[in-house]
Amino acid sequence: MMEMKTTQIKSNLRSGAVLVGTFVMEFAVPSIATIFKSAGADFIIVDLEHTTFTIETVGHIIRAARGSDLPSIVRVPSIERHFISRALDAGASGLMIPRVESREDVEKIIAWAKYPPEGDRGVAFGIAHTDYGDFRQLDGVKYTKQANAEILIVGQIETVKAVENIDEILSSGGLDSIFIGPYDLSTSMGISGQLDHPRLVECIEKIIAKAKAHNIILGCYVNDFESGKRWLDAGVQLIACGNDAFLITCKFAEESQKFRRHLEVRD
Repeated sequence: MMEMKTTQIKSNLRSGAVLVGTFVMEFAVPSIATIFKSAGADFIIVDLEHTTFTIETVGHIIRAARGSDLPSIVRVPSIERHFISRALDAGASGLMIPRVESREDVEKIIAWAKYPPEGDRGVAFGIAHTDYGDFRQLDGVKYTKQANAEILIVGQIETVKAVENIDEILSSGGLDSIFIGPYDLSTSMGISGQLDHPRLVECIEKIIAKAKAHNIILGCYVNDFESGKRWLDAGVQLIACGNDAFLITCKFAEESQKFRRHLEVRD
């Protein structure tokens, strides 16, 4: 019997594990998943919101991630059925939904991400998310129940409106995790990019306290360990550090400057 291939990301988070990964935003090649797995990433977030990626590109990266036993979360561009269903049918371990701002948003997400009776996800067996094969051998009842239980649903809190509605969003019961987007949130607050601004810090602390009260897993974007340690110590478990292009840029800049400084000293 075929069963859903599981990467255990949701159960690991539920057990209290801290997972560190990154966004894939620039390198549209399947091997990027294997590269990050080799580098020690616990997951990748394949981004469809801010990239030129097509769903075909995303599908190839997810395929390599599954082959490398690396959980892949897809950030969809918006709350629409076809984005959600296609990412899941491509085999993603989870979904990240930008700009979740209300209970109604959560209800739409769950309806399109979960099979009946929990939602209204369409059925297509024998494709990527079931690892192909003869779907006639698939126990559909067992599979759909397992998929509903294991897919990680992450809602992004990144606007003032979302913070104002945080209680209704968290009490909806549909999200496994909320993910704080500090750049969008700071921009929504009129302090774009000022990640240490007291108003932003206070706002994020409020979100974290609310999530803990509702027993919701916390996630957050950070640029590096130094800036992210505060949120790690505050209870954030799903940490996305940088993105593929950013990490390469920073690492090369760091190493190339060493050569330049050495030449300056030598000369």
